[in-house]
Amino acid sequence: MAWRTTTTLGRRRVNGFRRTGAGIELRLPQLESTLLTELLEQVEGLLQPPPVDDPLEALVGLRDTAPPPPEDPAVARLLPDPYPDDPMASGDYRRRRTDDALARRRDAARRVLAAVPAPGAVLVLDDESAQDWLTVLNDLRLVLGTRLGLTDDESTEELDRLVPDDPRAPVAAVYNFLTELLDELTRTML
Repeated sequence: MAWRTTTTLGRRRVNGFRRTGAGIELRLPQLESTLLTELLEQVEGLLQPPPVDDPLEALVGLRDTAPPPPEDPAVARLLPDPYPDDPMASGDYRRRRTDDALARRRDAARRVLAAVPAPGAVLVLDDESAQDWLTVLNDLRLVLGTRLGLTDDESTEELDRLVPDDPRAPVAAVYNFLTELLDELTRTML
């Protein structure tokens, strides 16, 4: 999503990320602002921690037993198993890290959601905020990529060949939008 310049009623308007003296600026038109808001609200729901049966565990924040691996493939993609060949190590890792990893992602998603600029408004990001946006945009792409069944470069390239009436086309368009936005932010941060 290169900086798009459009003319609206004789005024020049630019959308996307760009670096300025104040920081990294972001402007979004109505459709993209609304879409991003809806996606962030949905992904926040995915990032809820597994239930804790023991109230003491919930209070302390450290589980006595490992939660099961995520059933939702999109959540599993966000929380990859670092020890796929060692069930004991995987369980111990999930016991110690799942809640914290989900909380960090959920908190970043909430901060980004609260900051999504109104259409035409300018949001200025500092380095910490830009990192939140980078994390959240990547998480959104991972979730949609999982929903689309993307597993490698070939399956990703297949998205460009979808016919308009393919039921995956709208999700693929959103995935491509997020890819462009993430790429633009990454370039701007360099």
